Amino acid sequence: MKRNLLLLIAFPLLVFISCKSTAVETNSTYKKSKKDEVNFVICGDVMAHTQNFRTPDFNMIWDGVRDITENSDFTIANIEAPVCADQPFENYPTFNMQPSYPQAAIDAGINLITIANNHTNDQSAQGIIKTSEWAKETVLKYSGTSRPVYISGLKEDVSTDAASKESSPTFCYFTKDKIRILFLGVTQILNSQDSASRINYFPHTKKGKQNLKDLIIKLKAENPCDVFILAMHSDEPEYNLTVFKERRKWYFELLDAGVDILWANHPHCPKPIEYVGDSKTQKITKAILYSTGNTISGQRHRPNYENPESMHEYTGEGFLVNLTVKKQKDSIYITNTHVNYITTYIDDSRNYVIRKLDENFYKELEETNHTAWKGYLIKRENLLRELKETTTWQ
Repeated sequence: MKRNLLLLIAFPLLVFISCKSTAVETNSTYKKSKKDEVNFVICGDVMAHTQNFRTPDFNMIWDGVRDITENSDFTIANIEAPVCADQPFENYPTFNMQPSYPQAAIDAGINLITIANNHTNDQSAQGIIKTSEWAKETVLKYSGTSRPVYISGLKEDVSTDAASKESSPTFCYFTKDKIRILFLGVTQILNSQDSASRINYFPHTKKGKQNLKDLIIKLKAENPCDVFILAMHSDEPEYNLTVFKERRKWYFELLDAGVDILWANHPHCPKPIEYVGDSKTQKITKAILYSTGNTISGQRHRPNYENPESMHEYTGEGFLVNLTVKKQKDSIYITNTHVNYITTYIDDSRNYVIRKLDENFYKELEETNHTAWKGYLIKRENLLRELKETTTWQ
């Protein structure tokens, strides 16, 4: 797989769709963080294949990582499907989630959500309308609480074609104590062009890339912020560990345009993480997460004990990345970075649940005579550790 090469190369109420284009600033508090810092946990793709939505209690999916996902100011994830209450769960290639599935993720602490991805319009225009309704109701439900929820990815006024054609991309703008945060969820890829005008969609073309850069510059000028987080559903090959040179260059252009944390998703496998630091202060100022992989999915049907290096096996793992953004006078920097390695584990009842790859889990597997799983996952963790974190000093 040329792992050594690919590591370096190719190196509220009204916020969104509830955060309106004319953003409303709101306040959130979190008792565990200081007033001059904000803590983030960045997850990956939250998917619902048949194996997942057969789980009898969706909350059990998250029990193995709640100590991470709940212990933050903001935990970020990509909900990769329409959310339509009046339609059944649906598997690939045209997904649909019942609201109970993303609700379990929210109950586990996820409160900064992008819904812009290649499956956003799987259920056509009606699916987008229903997803928008779910998102607005969710934001309203948690508005004013100690853990508000913010969602970005669809445009406003999606109920009519005329309005949607005039709508601007939506974003979320809010504060956590002294720190102002701007969050934008976009996709570069759609499986069809159906209702594309209703989605924060910027195709990976010369014009689409320029439009996105222009938007970032405009948003930051109109909404002065300390931290700009861009959730990018990237138009790049799936199931590939490489950080492509062209894409890295493009992401640095977006950092130069004003993005501070660029979190890419879509490959369904984790990739290296790159931090950007100030050579004078020796502090990290920006971060690129090229892919954090799947947080939960049904793409792993059974572990390949004989060949854990197989590319498909990477669909069963992901990163939960801890970042703390600290404000010091007028400067912002990133500290306390940590990568948690997670896996989708299939228990004896065929439930797909998220578990941390750590000694406690390995001990549990040994004690329950799941030695094949243990050996396989130890090898998988070692492979994940080869996806290095690097720092570029400027």
